[in-house]
Amino acid sequence: MFKRLLVGVDGSKSGWTSCHYAFEFASKLDIPVVGIHIVDERLIEESFLEDLAGVLGFTFYYGASSKVREFLEAQADELLHEFLSLGRQRGLKVSSFQTVGVPYKEIVSQADKEDIIFLGKRGKRPIEGFLLGSNADMVARRSPCAVFLSPEEERSIRKVCVAYDGRQMSKKAMSVAQYLKPLFGFELEAIYVGEDNLSEDISQKVDHYEHLKGFPEEKIVEYCKGNNIDLLIMGAFSKGRFKEFFFGSVTSFVMHHLDIPMLLVK
Repeated sequence: MFKRLLVGVDGSKSGWTSCHYAFEFASKLDIPVVGIHIVDERLIEESFLEDLAGVLGFTFYYGASSKVREFLEAQADELLHEFLSLGRQRGLKVSSFQTVGVPYKEIVSQADKEDIIFLGKRGKRPIEGFLLGSNADMVARRSPCAVFLSPEEERSIRKVCVAYDGRQMSKKAMSVAQYLKPLFGFELEAIYVGEDNLSEDISQKVDHYEHLKGFPEEKIVEYCKGNNIDLLIMGAFSKGRFKEFFFGSVTSFVMHHLDIPMLLVK
């Protein structure tokens, strides 16, 4: 089902936690892991550095971008060296990739449909207030493959929940969960939020099934928090951008209100 794991290595706490999850998945699936670090090209633009110097009260001089780039690339080398060392200690097939660009665009460009991208939900920002967009959110929206989002704290994967609504994306999420279940040995639960009864008997595919009524995004978060779920698997942004714009996204709400690992299936 999966051929490769791509990990965003940025030095943040949640980023390193996502590395550990990727190593665990790689060990179970016996597939290679690639650590990716992107030097954000926006950080080495002269105009950005000039504005930043003005905000921080430093003297700006032209040509500073080359020094900043050298520093960031040296930092990237150290992070990827540590990533490779950790992977090799566990006997995994690991490699790394480094380039300059816009992080979420470069990460997405490296991914194939059979990959899983692992990212920390809270990436490292050099200056709070600058470049505020979330790489995790943008990658989750644009990725051609599944995306695993990690919080800062690591936890053992013992209880997994699938958010199920009977549509194609949730059926694929269920297939992924059933594929992973014997490899990890976790307890599998499913939650359906809606007025209608599902025509198929999903309860036969899981260890526990709940049918709830209410707003799906709120009930999913409430259920996972109340039942000590260690990993949520769900379809990602299945409504389409037009509906998201007017009605909001269940995926976005859950991402921002639930602090457990999530595997978003595309």
